[in-house]
Amino acid sequence: MRRLGFFALLVWVALAGAAVLWSGWQLWGVTVDNRAIRSLAGGRDIALRDAADPRAAHARALYMMLRDRPHDAEALSGGLAAAPPGLVSEYHYAIGNSRMRMGFERIEANRIDDATALINLAKASYREALRAYPGNFDAKVNLELAMRLVRDLPREGQDGDENPDTQPRRLWTDLPGLPRGEP
Repeated sequence: MRRLGFFALLVWVALAGAAVLWSGWQLWGVTVDNRAIRSLAGGRDIALRDAADPRAAHARALYMMLRDRPHDAEALSGGLAAAPPGLVSEYHYAIGNSRMRMGFERIEANRIDDATALINLAKASYREALRAYPGNFDAKVNLELAMRLVRDLPREGQDGDENPDTQPRRLWTDLPGLPRGEP
C-alpha cells in the first residue's frame, strides 16, 4: 500500500511539473505575440511565430494593408482560421478598404480599368466581411459605396455564346460619370 501511495505521488508531481512547463510555454507565446502586436502598431514590421495568436495575424495584416500591400495581407488569412467572427470580419473589411483606397488613387490617375478591377475586389472583401459577421455596419456602408461606383449589372453577351470577334467594342466604362469613348 505504501508503494502505491509513493507511485501515485510521483505521478502527481510529474503531471504538475508538465502542467507548469506547458503553462510557461503558453505564457511565452502570449508574450511574443503581444510584443509583435506592439511592434506592428508602432510601425515596425516583424515576422510572426508559426502558432501565433489570431490577433497577431490580424495586426500584421493591418500593417500590410495600411502600406497598400493587400496581397501580402491576404496571405495571412490562414492565421485567422481560429479567430472569432468579428476579427475575421474586420480583417476582410480592412482588405476592402485598402482596395478601395487603391481604386480611388487609380481613378484620380484616370486609370479607370484598373480602378474597376480594384473596386470589384473591394466589394468581394466587404461581402466576405458581412458573411463572417453580418452586423458589421461599416462593411455594409462601404459595400454600398463600392456598388454605387461599379455596378454589378450583367451585360449583354456575357454568357460566352457569341464570338468575341463579332461583338461590338465596349465604349463605356463601368464607373458612372466617367464616360470613355464615343456613344
